[in-house]
Amino acid sequence: MRKAGRVKTWHADKGFGFINVHADTDVFFHITALQTRAVTPTSGDRVSFELGKGRDGRPQALNVAIVGATKARSDTSLWPVFAGLAALGLIAGGALMGYFPHQAGLVSLVTSLITFFAYGDDKTRASRNTWRTPETTLHLLALCGGWPGALAAQHLLRHKNRKRAFQAMFWGTVVVNIGAMVLWRAVMAA
Repeated sequence: MRKAGRVKTWHADKGFGFINVHADTDVFFHITALQTRAVTPTSGDRVSFELGKGRDGRPQALNVAIVGATKARSDTSLWPVFAGLAALGLIAGGALMGYFPHQAGLVSLVTSLITFFAYGDDKTRASRNTWRTPETTLHLLALCGGWPGALAAQHLLRHKNRKRAFQAMFWGTVVVNIGAMVLWRAVMAA
């Protein structure tokens, strides 16, 4: 049975908020409970939801729908997926042509595949409310050359692509990887 309420607070940087059901009852909800992410929740928005229990046993809102929000996807752009595949192609091609270490292409390809599947596994675990893959593990995989796979997974699977702190660390791993490749090429050219 669906219930109705209003968003009391929403913490976009943390991905959670509270719904006021009655004057004295607030129910927790997480960004993964939103039926659509085309509209960001704001205080005062009317919502409908199903009442469930979180991992801690406390009440939690599930299948949260913002009244009046469309169900269209807002992030249908595939450019990040193509950018990840292009980067992977450049790394592999550069390794084959001798611009980068020969192992760099193979390592990046294998690590990107592992990273993509790690994101998929983490998303599945999140939807089942089970033990999650630590964010540090996902960042370590990206740092070890799997960032093209991580970039593709974030946008194809719509996972870990909104959390600002996570994204800042992820793009840091991309900069470190590209910097290492440029530095290696500069040293070898000298």
